[in-house]
Amino acid sequence: MIWAVEAGGQKKKGRGVLKGFKASKKRFANGSAKLNITFSEKLGGTVGMNYRSFKDDVVVIMKRKLPLIGVRTWSDIHPTIHRLIVADIIDRWDLEDTPETEEKVLKIAKERYRGWRSTLSSTYKAYKTDAARLANLPEDLQPEEWEWMIEYFGIDSKFQEHSQKNADNRKKQKTKHIIGTKSYSQVSFEKRNLETGEEPDCIALWELTHTNNGTWSNTDSQKVYDQALEEVKNKEAETKGPLSSEQKNNVFQTAYKDTLECKSSQPRGYGYMDKTSTGSKKFRIQIEEQARATAATQERNSQLSQQVNDLEDQLQAERANTQERINLERAEREQLEERLKEERVERERLLQEERTSRLEFEKNMMAKFVELSKQIETQQTSSPNKTPGSRPTAISSNALIQAAARQSRMYKAMDPKN
Repeated sequence: MIWAVEAGGQKKKGRGVLKGFKASKKRFANGSAKLNITFSEKLGGTVGMNYRSFKDDVVVIMKRKLPLIGVRTWSDIHPTIHRLIVADIIDRWDLEDTPETEEKVLKIAKERYRGWRSTLSSTYKAYKTDAARLANLPEDLQPEEWEWMIEYFGIDSKFQEHSQKNADNRKKQKTKHIIGTKSYSQVSFEKRNLETGEEPDCIALWELTHTNNGTWSNTDSQKVYDQALEEVKNKEAETKGPLSSEQKNNVFQTAYKDTLECKSSQPRGYGYMDKTSTGSKKFRIQIEEQARATAATQERNSQLSQQVNDLEDQLQAERANTQERINLERAEREQLEERLKEERVERERLLQEERTSRLEFEKNMMAKFVELSKQIETQQTSSPNKTPGSRPTAISSNALIQAAARQSRMYKAMDPKN
């Protein structure tokens, strides 16, 4: 439930915040998760039986997604949040996910967001003190959001300057439409030729949106119409033929600016969703297309950069694996060389022991030969049965020494170290 503020700060009961209920009810009745919605080919706004439900849905999602705290202008809101709004709308409505759809949805969301903050500003101005403002929290806000907005409305000089400028512009506004919350697109759609589908031209639409039963909303609105209609008749007389819709639009825009002494380049008479292309709008569209192309190029470059990084990571991993294998092979080779070295040392030790053993054996044998030789000589000298003139049969000591020497040389020849 919301409360409307009367004079003197008193509150009265009003209709609550119930946006989006009709759309949900229609989805349930149709048994479908998505509802159909159409955008006007001529003016760009939503048209058809669901046009109001669609806008209500945008408002519900906009309030749910868009922050208030820290936001001073629409440009402060991050594009990812914009995308979340569009994604939610596409999930609920039968729309194609295209840049054109995104632009239209965000245009509505931006306008409703500005309207929401304008309503909050009016609520702020309805009370004289911050205490009274804090005591009257809007239903669709959290306390901390309302506290931030109160501070923003009260001390932000840029907001106050902009708010005063808007108030002054509203006072200068000379024309007034009578269609309430209905969009120009919907009025044009309802007044189309049912057989041909042709919608009213800009001058006829101005009359439809600024008169009620033939009565103009104010004098300036009628002056714009009369001036534009006269200029069209004069030009058709000069060209001896009817003007095109584009030519009529140019005539109307000139008549509007001349009659009301308006300096703005913004097209008039179509509503904020209009699709008429001014030079600045065409330039903006070109800039946006270039931005999208640049973003796509950057995305491709980012993907290529990621691929290069992945390849570099793979190459680095392969290098690490190769180095690991090399280190492992080097360690195995060093271990093998160490084992071979140990085996050589052991073999040399064994050979040295064998040589030492042989030399010791030879030495012992030589000593035994010498001893044996001496014993034989002694026996021969002292033998009593020796026959005079007979030849000795014992081996001389010199022969034994020579035999031992030959045996020693034989062992040395067998030694691989010699």
